[in-house]
Amino acid sequence: MEGEEVYVDWRGNAVDERRHGGIRATLFLYVLFMLRSCSNSSNFSMVGYLHGMLHLDIVTSSTVISYLGGTVMISTALMNFISDACIKRTTAIFVFGPCVVLGYMLLALQAHFPSLHPEICAIDKEPNNCEAAQGWNLTLLYLSLLMFAIGEGCMRACIPSLGGDQFSNSDPKKSQLQSVFLTRLKFANSLGAIIGLAFLVWIENNLGWNIGFMMCALIVLVGLLVAASGYPFYCTQKPIGTPLTRTLQVLIISSNKKSTANVDVIELQESNTQDHIFKSGTNQADETRVLVQMLPIFISCFLIYLPFTLLMTLSIQVGRAMDKGAGVIQIPSASLIAIPTAFHMLMQPCYSRILTLLLRTTTGHEHGVTPLQRIGAGSACGIAAACVAALVEARRLNVAEQHGLTSIGTGVPMSVFWLVIQFFLLSIMDIASFGGLIEFVESEAPSTMKLIAPAVQSCIAGFSAWSCSAFIQLVNIMTRSGDGGGGWLDGTNFNKTRLDHFFLLLGAFEVLALINYTFWARRYARKLRISTVETHEDDTRN
Repeated sequence: MEGEEVYVDWRGNAVDERRHGGIRATLFLYVLFMLRSCSNSSNFSMVGYLHGMLHLDIVTSSTVISYLGGTVMISTALMNFISDACIKRTTAIFVFGPCVVLGYMLLALQAHFPSLHPEICAIDKEPNNCEAAQGWNLTLLYLSLLMFAIGEGCMRACIPSLGGDQFSNSDPKKSQLQSVFLTRLKFANSLGAIIGLAFLVWIENNLGWNIGFMMCALIVLVGLLVAASGYPFYCTQKPIGTPLTRTLQVLIISSNKKSTANVDVIELQESNTQDHIFKSGTNQADETRVLVQMLPIFISCFLIYLPFTLLMTLSIQVGRAMDKGAGVIQIPSASLIAIPTAFHMLMQPCYSRILTLLLRTTTGHEHGVTPLQRIGAGSACGIAAACVAALVEARRLNVAEQHGLTSIGTGVPMSVFWLVIQFFLLSIMDIASFGGLIEFVESEAPSTMKLIAPAVQSCIAGFSAWSCSAFIQLVNIMTRSGDGGGGWLDGTNFNKTRLDHFFLLLGAFEVLALINYTFWARRYARKLRISTVETHEDDTRN
């Protein structure tokens, strides 16, 4: 029946639990997810390629990275819908996944052949003598990044869902294995990220971008081949349609009838969607009303997420103008992200087994803190990260001025390890706010919408990242003086910028976003308590 969950093997036949699914099938997915994370984490240093190889200025480099991050997140959301409504998840992975390999190969070709990138020059020492990439070279860059975003978004969306398909929801023991799978998948993701940040980033910055990008392509290709070898063992859910279509149908019909309380069930059934999932038209309208009540939280999270991409990207860029030495080893600034990543990977068991229990006894909440509190805590970490970044940058600019390095963009005798604290705070913001929104949707949304919680979070984060591009360009234009003076972030020389002012602006923006979020979160929680009390009173009367 349409709308029911039906699982089949790779030939489309009914699954045999003795041969399909289970822990054995997920082993191949662990490998693929870890290897894609390994290559993807090296993209933190992509801004170095844009600046050092393609000679793009500070604003343009940040804009490109923002577009890339936003496109990956929007692609993740779209692939969530497509894999639910149109094609099987295994098909999506092996059709769109290779786009990552193609994207890396195009980047490797651009970095290798002189005709595909500007003439090599020391942009940090002689920025005025370096020509920025343009025309066909930029087109090739954008095409490469688009290919990567499509494939990366597909794997982010489909691999966790495909892993969950390997365990039956009807069997309590196997259903519990789903949460175990997701925990191990997070571990594999973190492990792959640490490897990529420690080794691939070093290869890209020391052995050459062409070698680094080709290594990334080969690593993802190996992951896809390993996952393909497990194809006969996968248990795959047939597409059943996305809940978003049904919700939009309710909104349209409800608006046409001028009443959300009296929706004709027959009319909904004739709309050629899977509306038989809902028990009645009234339930549909109630569920849609819940989503409308959640809308202010979504918009508030959009504002909270906006500074994140800019803080991360600009912190990595400014690290190129600092002392990267650690003894005889030169450490790229992007590799420092491996430190908080490793810390969180090791602390995750402690958080779930110790800290959550302690918080549960204090707050009474099952997970220690509510999803809304997690989002707020993540925003607070974002404010702290912006303030720390501003202080570190102010000190760096002062050191550069004292040593007469203002005219060049590198060589500031200040250790890159000063950036560790802000990277650490940003990683907490990433885990708390982004994960908190997914938990919020899963706990508060109607049951038919819970499956698209990651897609909702991806959409919000994606549009927020895209908005970063307009934000940084607008600020740079508005800070230009009328006598032809440059804006805070003009040019390619970080020692001439006012990045400290920009970081403070991001911190102020995050403060306003947190105040706005707090207002709507408290209002939502108050409405929820009132609704719960009314429901309890109705049950008591009955």
